[in-house]
Amino acid sequence: MAVEQASNGTMFSRRQVEIISGLVAGFSTTIVMHPLDLIKIRLQLSPEINTKRFKSLIDVISKINTSATTDFHQYKQAHHSSGIKSAILGRYKLPHTVLQYYRGIGPNIGGNIVGWSLYFTLYAEFKRLIDFSSPTANYFTSSTAAGVTTGLLTNPIWVLKTRILGTTRSDTGAYRSVTDGVKNMLQKEGIRSFWKGTIPGLFSVFQASLQFTFYDHFKQYQLSKKSSTTDTLSTGEYIASSAASKILSTIIAYPSQVIKSRLQNSTTEYKSVISTCKDVWHNEGHWRGFYKGVGTNMLRVVPATCITFVSYETAKDILSHM
Repeated sequence: MAVEQASNGTMFSRRQVEIISGLVAGFSTTIVMHPLDLIKIRLQLSPEINTKRFKSLIDVISKINTSATTDFHQYKQAHHSSGIKSAILGRYKLPHTVLQYYRGIGPNIGGNIVGWSLYFTLYAEFKRLIDFSSPTANYFTSSTAAGVTTGLLTNPIWVLKTRILGTTRSDTGAYRSVTDGVKNMLQKEGIRSFWKGTIPGLFSVFQASLQFTFYDHFKQYQLSKKSSTTDTLSTGEYIASSAASKILSTIIAYPSQVIKSRLQNSTTEYKSVISTCKDVWHNEGHWRGFYKGVGTNMLRVVPATCITFVSYETAKDILSHM
């Protein structure tokens, strides 16, 4: 099939550029940041109240490392073949540790590739179609429309991801794979369970809308200081714009992430947004409960956002000039 030619004579059309750039951004970010994503989810799901600083984080990391040690000893006892895989897994603990920290990488990669590709593509389309007199209104409305659409389409992937990342392989009821998770959810909870956490997930769209609004304003401000002949920023400027926009939007909207994770991971305990909020407020230290894992999340999302936007902008610039 012939490659669609863009109106400006480049190899890729504008829509193809957005899709491919989103794929690159989603894949790059997930591979690098997955271990911190796993730790963040386990912190969000923890019902414990720890007054000591970093106690929850230390407990989560300790449990992951303990599971890796258990897997290592079990593998040594059960496998005695002479293959390369058995020799490595039976002799060294490190591969088991890596596998623990990258548990659930499949649905996370799939979700992020699909999600970011859809989001960037839809965001560009909505910005082109929506024409308010205010740039802020354009950015916010376009990002909200893109976020709601993407959130509804990808929510089943995020439910599976949350449940897999929230457990170790040895935990009771832990899903062995994505296929095992899908079968269990369909048999025990029905098709509606794949859209658990949709409402707080859509609240998270508000964070993304804020982030993209802040980002585009920061980017336009920096472009305004340059000559009119350029429409690109340096890597450092993209990093600064993406980091600042992510920090501001995360602080404002983080509680919705905690609520969403609780609802997505629960089969019976949490029934609704309101009951979850009441439980967290009364039993987990009021506002502190809604900001569980926020420190780890910042360590994850700020670099992840920088990787995402730099990958996206770089890929977009390269593809647009091919």
